[in-house]
Amino acid sequence: MKRMILCVAVAITGMVSAPAQNANNTFIKIEEENMFSKCFAPCDTNGDGIVTYAEAEATTVLGLETGGRLNIIEDYSFLKYFPNLEAISVGNTTVEEIDLSHQTKLKVVNVTNALWLKKIIVSGKEAPEVTGVPENDSTRSKVEIVMKNGCCKEKTEGCCKDKSDGCCKKKDGSQNIVFQDESIKAFCLRNKVDTNKDGEISLDEAKATTKLSLMNFKSFMRTIKSYEDLQFFPNLEYFDAGMTYAETIDLSGCPKLKELDLSDCRMLKTIVLAKGCKPEMKYPVAYKGEKAKIVYK
Repeated sequence: MKRMILCVAVAITGMVSAPAQNANNTFIKIEEENMFSKCFAPCDTNGDGIVTYAEAEATTVLGLETGGRLNIIEDYSFLKYFPNLEAISVGNTTVEEIDLSHQTKLKVVNVTNALWLKKIIVSGKEAPEVTGVPENDSTRSKVEIVMKNGCCKEKTEGCCKDKSDGCCKKKDGSQNIVFQDESIKAFCLRNKVDTNKDGEISLDEAKATTKLSLMNFKSFMRTIKSYEDLQFFPNLEYFDAGMTYAETIDLSGCPKLKELDLSDCRMLKTIVLAKGCKPEMKYPVAYKGEKAKIVYK
């Protein structure tokens, strides 16, 4: 049975997408061939056995039920390449939380076989309809919908629900960032990004930050797992990525970077920068002799 391959990165030349045969593209194999080769077949519009970035972006309906109970999905990170989904059936899974925040157009989420699912993280102005949970099934937990818009959590003290944008705002109109990596938040607090000293980092405080170091100290050992939160720091001019085992660091949301220290990123393979951004860089020791590649986005 053929394996579907998803083209997940832009070409180094800055192209948004390119034919699958282009050597400059990065491809990630979806190894669970028994299920994924069937589930993603409708996305492969030209029938070449490959799902490109463009094909994934054009997909509005995705069903992950094919394969039945033999195929258990444990990692839904691939969904970030399907931003225009309007309907999804999440398939058979034992996970308790699924992040669908990249799908801002979602209208329906079917959870028929997600027996342990407790939380769905979504983005956009309105929460999608959740189907597939029998009303008389007392063994299944109610699925909670959590809105994610880069702001404070709904139950955070001093916040109120703003129905106009599905975002939780503080009474003074400011918004606090819900960090995907708490280690980054901890470093922000250490770097005195929290100027009003309320223990949170607001969007305004992040935008005002021009220098940020995530460097590890003996008294403050933390390993960064995700750099997604950097999208809230668009005015960074100096950034030290600190200690991480991540293979990709996306800094495309920081177009003003002038200095970039990646010397502690020992497993780094790909650096994503904003188009036209060419900071002075300190590279890590080459992983297995391969220097990290730069991709402009």
